[in-house]
Amino acid sequence: MYNKYLPFLIYFIIFSFNIYAQDNNPIDKELSECMDKNPSTQGNIQCIDKAYEKWDKQLNDYYQKLLDKLDDKADEKLKEAQRKWIEFRDLEFTNIESIYSYKDGTMYLPMLALDKMEIVKKRAIELKSYYEILMEY
Repeated sequence: MYNKYLPFLIYFIIFSFNIYAQDNNPIDKELSECMDKNPSTQGNIQCIDKAYEKWDKQLNDYYQKLLDKLDDKADEKLKEAQRKWIEFRDLEFTNIESIYSYKDGTMYLPMLALDKMEIVKKRAIELKSYYEILMEY
């Protein structure tokens, strides 16, 4: 017999593992603590939204730091890559929303928010990594 809540449970088990497997990233740690304190659907969404905002801020901070360190030619390449990434992000958000629109129940709303946050988080980590590479030299 198929349990309709099984995908949700698996998703949050994986999410919880990912949170604790991080390098004690303060944003991830704060997200995990917030979700523990606010276990409702709306509480989880609010926590994820706050984490999203923090990842987006980190993304923009490292984007600016990179622009400050690069010459004009490299600046243009980074700007073009970022424009293309924003296009990707927006299309991927639309794609994710479309996929989740097939699911009934409020339990999928935090999953949708989390998937969007992970896209921004990944880009923030990439930009931070590029900046750290530049700072090594």
